[in-house]
Amino acid sequence: MQFGNPAIKGESADKDHLNWIELASWNHSITQPRSATASTAGGHTSERCEHSDMTFTKDIDVVSPLLYQHASGGTTFDEVTIDFMRSDGEGKRVKYLEIKLKYVIISSISPSVVNEGLPTETFSLKYAAVQWKYTQQKIGGNQGGNAQGAWSLTKNDKTYAV
Repeated sequence: MQFGNPAIKGESADKDHLNWIELASWNHSITQPRSATASTAGGHTSERCEHSDMTFTKDIDVVSPLLYQHASGGTTFDEVTIDFMRSDGEGKRVKYLEIKLKYVIISSISPSVVNEGLPTETFSLKYAAVQWKYTQQKIGGNQGGNAQGAWSLTKNDKTYAV
C-alpha cells in the first residue's frame, strides 16, 4: 500500500514497492440496497450503492505513529494505491490486482495484541472514488489480458473522478 500526498513511507524492501506498507489482510464490501418503492412493472429498483470502509491489518511498524496522527487529524490523502502480488511460474512476483482510491481518510485504527503474539493494527479507509484493475495470469505464469472498473461515490457513476 502506498499513501500519496501526503506520503507515508513504509518498510517494504521489495524493489518494485520500495517504502510501501506491507499488509497482512484486506476486507471490503459493496451493497446495493433495495429501494423502498417498487417499479410500476413490479420489480425492485435500486438506490445509491454503499461502499463499506476498506479495512486492512498489518504488523505495527515505523508507519504506525503516522497512521495514528493522520487518523486523529482527519488528513485527506490525494490517492492511495494497493497492489496485490503473487508468484508466476518462474518464481517472479507479478501484480494481479491494483486498487486505487481517491481522496482518502483513515476512518479508524485499532492496535492490538492477541494471545501474547506480535502487535498488529487494523485500520480502515474511506474514499471518494475507487478504481480496480485485474490482470489475468495464464497457466504458464505470464500475464494475460486485464479488466478494469471504477466507481465515484461523489458522482455516483462508473468513473474514477470526484
